[in-house]
Amino acid sequence: MSKLLSAVSFIFLSFLIGNAHAQSAQSGSTTNLTAAEILKQLESSGALEKAVQKTLESMMEKQKAAQAATEQKNLELQKAKAKNARKVDPQFDFILGNLNAPISIIEYSDYECPYCKQFNNTPIKVVADMPNQVNLVWRDFPLSFHEPMASKEAGAAICAAEQGGNSAFWKYSEAIMKNTRSNGQGMPAKEGEDAIIALAASQGLDIAKFKTCLTSPKVAERIAASFQDGVGAGINGTPGVIIVNNLNGNTSFMAGAVSESAIKGEIQKLLSPK
Repeated sequence: MSKLLSAVSFIFLSFLIGNAHAQSAQSGSTTNLTAAEILKQLESSGALEKAVQKTLESMMEKQKAAQAATEQKNLELQKAKAKNARKVDPQFDFILGNLNAPISIIEYSDYECPYCKQFNNTPIKVVADMPNQVNLVWRDFPLSFHEPMASKEAGAAICAAEQGGNSAFWKYSEAIMKNTRSNGQGMPAKEGEDAIIALAASQGLDIAKFKTCLTSPKVAERIAASFQDGVGAGINGTPGVIIVNNLNGNTSFMAGAVSESAIKGEIQKLLSPK
């Protein structure tokens, strides 16, 4: 900042000196003031400081405007990519709420992401408040730095669904989010206990079938396909949210642990006839 201030000061000083000489020439008078003397006069009067401050403020405003324009452009690009998200399929997706709701909140999430843990109840509350209009769709997006636990837990929730369907998935999924320590640490377990298996047992699942499912290539393929779907839709972090109007295909993209009110605002926009 000091270098910038010096540069701006030099520019203003050069301008003011040149202006002073020009005025002297027009009036027929001469000036013998040196640059240092002119600078001292300007500094003592406060004129230079005010001029420099005004210029700095103008430069900062232009930088902010440029940054805002860049962010808006990136958001528009992300919104365009969001349309690439796979269409919601009640026969395949894990859906919470009314399967025929006109609006779906598609959440790309990572069980080991602390922000996802923080955000987890937010879309669930939205669905509860708008049961005839909105449902929630889960899609796995395990981040590499949360592995291997992120994919292990994703697979475990899928295997719960293999035995108990959609409701079993959400029950197991909610338990992970409630108990995980996040950041790749997984759920706490007693010595010699596999927390994933213990959770399955506590929910009455057939453990032999559950263990077989965990190593199934189909489970790994489903997680990988979900991740690639997210990448194609512009997701680069979790939680990543795409809200889609299932009737007309209009979409909205939201990144991070956004608020309940922000989600509802986007839903209203998508429900509004245009």
